[in-house]
Amino acid sequence: MGTRQYGLPAVRGWDHAMHIEGNRILANGTLQTVHVRLQDGKIVEIKTFAKTEDSLPLIVPGFIDIHVHGGGGADTMDHTIEAYETIAKTHARYGTTSMLLTTVTESDAQITQVLHQAKHYMTMRHEGAQVIGVHLEGPFIHPDRAGAQRLDCIVDPQSEMASRWFDTGIVKMITMAPERPHAHDVARLARAAGIIVAAGHTRAKAVDVALAKLSGFSHVTHLCNAMEPLLHREGGPIGHVIEDQEYTADLICDGIHVHSAMIKALVRSIGSERLMLITDAIRATAMGDGLYDLGGQTVKVQGGQCQLEDGTLAGSVLTMGQAFSLVQSYGLVHLADAQRMTSENAARKLGLHSKGKIELGYDADLVLLTSQGDIMQTVIGGE
Repeated sequence: MGTRQYGLPAVRGWDHAMHIEGNRILANGTLQTVHVRLQDGKIVEIKTFAKTEDSLPLIVPGFIDIHVHGGGGADTMDHTIEAYETIAKTHARYGTTSMLLTTVTESDAQITQVLHQAKHYMTMRHEGAQVIGVHLEGPFIHPDRAGAQRLDCIVDPQSEMASRWFDTGIVKMITMAPERPHAHDVARLARAAGIIVAAGHTRAKAVDVALAKLSGFSHVTHLCNAMEPLLHREGGPIGHVIEDQEYTADLICDGIHVHSAMIKALVRSIGSERLMLITDAIRATAMGDGLYDLGGQTVKVQGGQCQLEDGTLAGSVLTMGQAFSLVQSYGLVHLADAQRMTSENAARKLGLHSKGKIELGYDADLVLLTSQGDIMQTVIGGE
């Protein structure tokens, strides 16, 4: 399941375990040279060295992306085993070891088909990033903040429909507009099922986001995008996330969706412990410029920017490896913050207690990078 771009920093030993030497990032941002032994999908030994060897690769926990529509020419809504394997392999090349396949606003029948096929896929052994569940983005959103979502498929939140989706057992996150009728009823159902409830594609004011917490909302999807802006007399979702320490949020850190100065301000005001980096990647990821389908709409990809015909942003071609580097290159965070925002925070939010850190007993999901931030090797489950 490992995906190697170049170099062989990880090797098999006589004990059939994988051995890696490199520098891990400590909580204070300093580097520590370690020898890590991986066996049976786990980190079973970590030896530390007194001297840091700068020539060794950087070792970070595998990236966890909670918002992936597609990649490599495939999309979640294709609802085929082949599509999901293509998406998983594509993102693994860029450091993602775990992901949530993410839907778009579509019909009940289409979303149901995706859930059943994704559930089947998750029972199979496959290469690439581990699909750990599905993120339902829509259809319970606000039409005024639809972004690139299809207007004709947006509906009011419906408990019966949502219950059927949740009963599949693989929905890990749902993005809704909390101000829509019956959104709080669906949120309570989701919370009871252990599903993350996020506000997104919404016209909610700050007070709406505050009240939504009472019914289970705890997160905001792609902060700053497809929501009310931060104003001096009305904070909206952005202002409430800054204020409320119990809310988390995710960001598309590609320099297109959110200006680097705004990202810097958000990291400073919210803190790296409550922010996660996502890709919002579409099927065009790793494919180059051209025209692509997204939920029945044509997206033009040019120079890293994805737009509908009217200029609306339509996802991204960002990878988690790029996000890890970009959030540092903007001068926003040091290595430890970038590590938290690409892995540890998502693991904690999803309740993945054996992912997101390089510690004994944790899953052997690792990324090895050069000093320039290029991916050398992705290790998934010790392979």
